[in-house]
Amino acid sequence: MPGGLISIHGAILLFGTAGLFGKFLSFDAVLIVLGRTLIAFLALVLVHRLMRVPVLLKEQKSWIWLAMTGGILAVHWIGFFRSIQVSSVAIGLLSFSSYPLFTTFLEPMFFPERLKRKNIFAVIAVMGGLVLIATSGSSGPDSLTREQVLHGLSWGIFASFSFTVLTLLNRKHVQHHHPLTVACWQNGFAALVLIPLALKHQWQFSPEEIGLLLVLGLFCTASGHVLLINGLRKVSVQLTSLLHAGLEPVYGILFALILLSEVPSLQTLLGGVLIVGVSILMSMKHGHE
Repeated sequence: MPGGLISIHGAILLFGTAGLFGKFLSFDAVLIVLGRTLIAFLALVLVHRLMRVPVLLKEQKSWIWLAMTGGILAVHWIGFFRSIQVSSVAIGLLSFSSYPLFTTFLEPMFFPERLKRKNIFAVIAVMGGLVLIATSGSSGPDSLTREQVLHGLSWGIFASFSFTVLTLLNRKHVQHHHPLTVACWQNGFAALVLIPLALKHQWQFSPEEIGLLLVLGLFCTASGHVLLINGLRKVSVQLTSLLHAGLEPVYGILFALILLSEVPSLQTLLGGVLIVGVSILMSMKHGHE
């Protein structure tokens, strides 16, 4: 359990900074995700070579699962970055952090785990936090309209749902495969799915943007994805989702404040405190069980 939690916390730290690239990079989310997944795929193939881990799988069913989850991963990240691009880092991260809402109800359908009453109360509180964010605006030179907030919130909730499905499917299969191989091919299939969509956009990247994509792909994606999948070998999806929801927004909003001077509205922060506070409380109780 401690080793699994360390992996999960490392992944959360890396994923927490990924949202900032939605502001650093000005091009469409499809191109951001394509660059992110393609770089991560190539990096993980190299890691396989260095570690002498077989990169190919023998079972046909495994390839079908990887192709399906790779597509879900691509869709999830597009929703996540679009949420941030149309609103703010805070709204994108906080709305994405609502995915314990989906995990609480979907996990008992995938695994023999009971739906707990206290988690239903937590879901109600998370929904209250989302309502606070949805009815908020912002002030200052980069203020957001109500429409921008709702637009970002919608994309963020979509990203949270797709991530829940991805995480549950991963937990169902990662016991049988090396986490490096899972991360490698999910990113590879995600990139493959996005190539036809990316052809519709202009491919004009500055050296600085290429450097940012390398950081996003190598550190925030390849390393973070491997740590997350490895942690799921020993930590339940429910606990992982609660830790993720509690800490990722904190890292992301803090870095956005320092690097982008992005200050969320008071109402957005209150909604975020409700979501994050409930998630942390639930993760603490879950850890003692």
